[in-house]
Amino acid sequence: MLQLDSINQYYGGSHTLWDLSIDVPRASCVCLMGRNGVGKTTTLKCIMGLLPIQSGQIRFNDVLLSKEAAERRAPLKIGYVPQGRDVFPRLTVDENLRIGFAVCERSAARRAYDRVLDIFPVLRQMLKRNGGDLSGGQQQQLAIGRALILDPELLILDEPTEGIQPNIVHEIGEVIARLNSEEGITVLLVEQKLPLARRVADRFCILDKGRAVATGSIDELTDDLVKQYLTV
Repeated sequence: MLQLDSINQYYGGSHTLWDLSIDVPRASCVCLMGRNGVGKTTTLKCIMGLLPIQSGQIRFNDVLLSKEAAERRAPLKIGYVPQGRDVFPRLTVDENLRIGFAVCERSAARRAYDRVLDIFPVLRQMLKRNGGDLSGGQQQQLAIGRALILDPELLILDEPTEGIQPNIVHEIGEVIARLNSEEGITVLLVEQKLPLARRVADRFCILDKGRAVATGSIDELTDDLVKQYLTV
């Protein structure tokens, strides 16, 4: 479904992604892994058009995504949950969710809205509360829910459990697994919590210094790879 082919990217004079190639098969859950600063978030921002690439191609289904403007990517049914959540703090929960209505057919968006409230019932109780007044875990649920309004074929999540209490981490893991396995949504996930990654992902890709150094089935994520590339 998603293919990155020989991507090179620069911050100023710093070469951040080096000939990066990643395949995300349809209906898979791929976990992008690595220590801080190796290019994981940069990779996701390149996919979403928030950072330019110097060379290479990004394809989504039959679309050459790297030639599309950033604002064209959500209508292609790519849902993106950025690191730090980025909910609109002065908009209500209801208004945050309705942001996605701008790129969806109205009746489909309404069905997706109701489904989000079924997935995250705590949001139903807080529809009139401002996004900035929610806890970190509630904001993360809101951010995921906002992405689901698009009824995405591909859901991209950047560290969705960062700074969240353990019970919400478990709940978010269950939601990701259900969306992937039961609804067939393809997931590309950046996640530092190894137990969660092993539970929800079926494939992994490890980055180191902007390069993909190991890929495979999640069952092939050995202790040696974890020690070499993931432990601090």
